Amino acid sequence: MSTKYILYFIHKFFKLFISLLIFTFIINFSTAQFNDTLSLKYKNSQFLVISKSDEVKEWSFEDELEENQTKINSFKIHISMGILQLNNSYLFNKLENFKHLPYNRFNSSTFSIKFYLKSFKINTDYLKIFLGLGLDKIKLNLGNNILEIRDDSLNFSRVNSTEVVKNNLNHHYITLPINVSWVPLPNKNPNLITQIEIVNQFLWYGKSNFRYLENRVKYSRNINSDFFNRKYYVSGSLKLIYKKIGAYFQSNLSPYSNAYPTMSNYCYGLTLCL
Repeated sequence: MSTKYILYFIHKFFKLFISLLIFTFIINFSTAQFNDTLSLKYKNSQFLVISKSDEVKEWSFEDELEENQTKINSFKIHISMGILQLNNSYLFNKLENFKHLPYNRFNSSTFSIKFYLKSFKINTDYLKIFLGLGLDKIKLNLGNNILEIRDDSLNFSRVNSTEVVKNNLNHHYITLPINVSWVPLPNKNPNLITQIEIVNQFLWYGKSNFRYLENRVKYSRNINSDFFNRKYYVSGSLKLIYKKIGAYFQSNLSPYSNAYPTMSNYCYGLTLCL
């Protein structure tokens, strides 16, 4: 991928992000102009200060608390880290390690951060839909295998004479998650939350980092490319969250590699909910 292409994506992403921030600020500011109630919080207590008005309206303390809590819960951040595995076919067909791409199964990982900007309540407080924007990083550790691009394929050759310091194949994605969240046991355990998420993944850029020592001299070789990954694919995830900590499992739902059409990935790990 060329530098011009990368800079174009960076410009578009930050332009979209700044626009969303400005839009959110305008909405919150305009709402505040017509709100005659000030909410103050101290530790576990909440105080409401009501301004004097000529117009008398019916007011409920519980409704005001619920409205303020809804505003707080409309914005969430999820930070996830997990272990990455490659499968020879879709995970729902059979579990079989993908062997055509050599990688270290115990040192490959994923990292994602998602900002949920809008939420919709469906009939009840225990079922909601969240829409967001995020970033994903998929890291494959290639061990002692040197990656080369030839024509329309990826080629690997194993080296034993050098000391490999770092050898990763990274892909970065801009994501648009659609999250369905519900509380399965609202009466017994309202802090237990289950979520199903569909993630639209747009390839931002790919990069390989290969660093090694030879005769006590450090060498580095980096390749910027998409490595024949598709520009867009869809993944799905299942999350089980208790209070602020959760566990998740995620796998692709559509093909994401043109070089290996049958290859799929899946990851599992922990999620921090803020």
